[in-house]
Amino acid sequence: MNNKKFPFLLTASHLIPGLLMLLFSTLPGMGRQIEDSSESGLSLAVFDVDATPPVGSLLAYDPMEKKDDLGLRARGIVIIGSGLPIVLCAVDWIGIANESQDAFKSRLAKAASTLPSRVAVHTVHQHDAPISDWGAEKLLKDAGLDPKAFDSSFDRVLLDRLDHAIQQAMQSPQPLTHIGTGNANVEKVASNRRIKGPDGKIRYSRTSSTKDPKIRDYPEGLIDPEVSLISFWNEEEPLAVLSYYAVHPQSYYLTKIANPDFPGIARYLRQLAVPEALHVHFNGAGANVTAGKYNDGAKINRKILAERLAAGMEQAWQNTVKSKINPTAVYWQQEAVLLPANENVPDIAREMHQQNARWLTNNLQKLAWYQRQQQGKKIAISCLSIGNARILHLPGELFVEYQLAAKAERPDLFVAMAAYGDYGPFYIGTTAAYKEDGYEINVSPVTPEAEPILMKAINNLLHNPAPINAQKSPYILQNEKAVPVKTLDEWKDKKRAWKNNMAAVMGTLPSRENLALPSLTYLDTVKEKGFTRYRIRFASDDTNEVTAYLYLPENSSARPAMLVLHSTGELGKKIVDGQGPLENRGIARELAERGYVVMAPDYPSFGEQKDHDFSKDGFPSGTLLGVWNHLRCVDVLSQMKEVDPNRIGVIGHSLGGHNALFAAAHDERIQAVVSSCGWTPFAYYDIGEAGTERYGGRLGPWAQERYMPAIKKLLPDAHLPFDFTDIIASIAPRPVFTNAPLQDSNFAVDGVKAGIAEVQPVYTWLGFPANLIVRYPDTGHDFPPAVRKEAYAFLDEFFGFKPENQNSLE
Repeated sequence: MNNKKFPFLLTASHLIPGLLMLLFSTLPGMGRQIEDSSESGLSLAVFDVDATPPVGSLLAYDPMEKKDDLGLRARGIVIIGSGLPIVLCAVDWIGIANESQDAFKSRLAKAASTLPSRVAVHTVHQHDAPISDWGAEKLLKDAGLDPKAFDSSFDRVLLDRLDHAIQQAMQSPQPLTHIGTGNANVEKVASNRRIKGPDGKIRYSRTSSTKDPKIRDYPEGLIDPEVSLISFWNEEEPLAVLSYYAVHPQSYYLTKIANPDFPGIARYLRQLAVPEALHVHFNGAGANVTAGKYNDGAKINRKILAERLAAGMEQAWQNTVKSKINPTAVYWQQEAVLLPANENVPDIAREMHQQNARWLTNNLQKLAWYQRQQQGKKIAISCLSIGNARILHLPGELFVEYQLAAKAERPDLFVAMAAYGDYGPFYIGTTAAYKEDGYEINVSPVTPEAEPILMKAINNLLHNPAPINAQKSPYILQNEKAVPVKTLDEWKDKKRAWKNNMAAVMGTLPSRENLALPSLTYLDTVKEKGFTRYRIRFASDDTNEVTAYLYLPENSSARPAMLVLHSTGELGKKIVDGQGPLENRGIARELAERGYVVMAPDYPSFGEQKDHDFSKDGFPSGTLLGVWNHLRCVDVLSQMKEVDPNRIGVIGHSLGGHNALFAAAHDERIQAVVSSCGWTPFAYYDIGEAGTERYGGRLGPWAQERYMPAIKKLLPDAHLPFDFTDIIASIAPRPVFTNAPLQDSNFAVDGVKAGIAEVQPVYTWLGFPANLIVRYPDTGHDFPPAVRKEAYAFLDEFFGFKPENQNSLE
């Protein structure tokens, strides 16, 4: 057996007496014989760094005077070989919230060559430890206040350490052949902190250290007594052990000594017992669970509680059953939720000028979260499926009822829950709890409606069927190899190849380095009910200009914005304003009525640009000029105070439908795409014999100068080096909504169905299967009201936007 060890700071003189039996435990007697030891295609990297700030730093509640021998750790695992790498990380801090969650996920993702959406960052929630929220830090600084505990200086040091450790670990991952699952009860540690009186209201709060014996003597109450272990193995060698247990991790605190408290000690003891594996501990849904029944605050209780938790972990280890896994057994998925906000949260902004540092620690992350919530920024709930195990990753301080409900929902699976992900929403109670009052409810920034939102997401994640084996899709294989893509860098290589193939026909975009923001000329203004429509013009480069309608809803500030692209027609942008002869085309006006900021440009050769001369615009194709102009529209939108630059989408019909895809493929600022009657794979594009003869080939219409004239050289039997499926794959995992009518004579629905089947594995592989959406209405080349209503609802949901004005579709 490999005897590698992991670095720790506790010396031999500090070993807890009476626990030597735990230190010399052997590997559990596994009930299954090891199967074929051939390489599974999966591998595991582990990382572990010191997360202890220097003496003199501010912890969550006090200045740090020293650290104990264990200190604080940030540790985790990277799973490689099933989709892009998956990172799970637990930090011995009280909380990481809002913008800090974004920063941690982004940095860890970069180190592991994956997407931030495939990273879960949690804290164990020890109180003599730092707190991190860059949003709260900014709020305090902007108000002229000292950020105190939210100072981010050491956050960045820790991120550097994690970045280096993960990159190093990725250089030598170990084969991952099996997982193990086991659980056991933990005796006399957890107790429910909310004790009700005869009226059903909370009478007592049994805090982590409860000195009143009368309160301690109440029954243990509702808890989850189980500690759950999920272990990762290379045949007979354990590589990592993840433990999950729901309880506030305090025996006593406000010591000014950075320490991991009793869960950290228990984790350390298990590390000594099984040194081959890295031990990572996650706190479960323990918002209303403390050690208060078994802890009066006496210092000796830290040792006792650690012993008891370690004993439960030891028994769960002995109960572990191994099972063989392969890449198809590992799947990452997520569902983003917008939790409802308590409208009293903004009062924090007024109070913060008069309050002390500890009050700021408990409240500023709630204000930062509230501001994000108001901007429609959702929190992702994720689930790692691995064999028969499901690991749920949840935000905030959740009541234990959520964890128990998740386990009850799928008793046929091994379900574990890590809470204390995004710390922004703080305490999240059950619907019933908000009628019972109590400390947790009085300080909660969310409302009772949070429960059905969270439970719906949890249940969806637990019940989603196992995906198809996306690894076999050609889109997932490395270029010229039958080996699946395993890193973001390899995936970017594939996307770069698709973009180069597009450029071979469309041409290459000019450099966008150091582009000046266009200066808008306002030509006329029309005041409408709920919004103002401006006719604008601006230079897109030294030769070309954009003419467009700009719609600004009343009282606009940081709203989602839509780039709306019209279909073929001399009226150009007037079509999407509803001025054309065809129904179901007034998309821009409808979205403006809904409350979106909208920009609707003319495509060159239509509308105010009907006299455009393609021979003099400096672009190799009209399609590429269209892309350039559309990206310049995004430049304008992203700099407007009325627009949230993180909530920009594109929508178009017919000509606008494929131009929407082209724009999104070239610009990742575009977060969502709606393409109506805009595409079918080129092999399915059929204009009939007469049309083929007229245009000199089946793809002749695409060879017009307003589109891609380079295709002329490939006619009559043109075989293009790219296809729409490549374009959609390159957009993934950003959502694409397609309207493909059954009777569309321009873009064959059979081709759309085949294309969706071809691209779906990409979205599944990236963990966003629901982001590829298609509707097949029984109509012709049209965008009927029912599908537009669905498309708009999709945009509202994705952007976390509640329409302010109802229109004729409602």
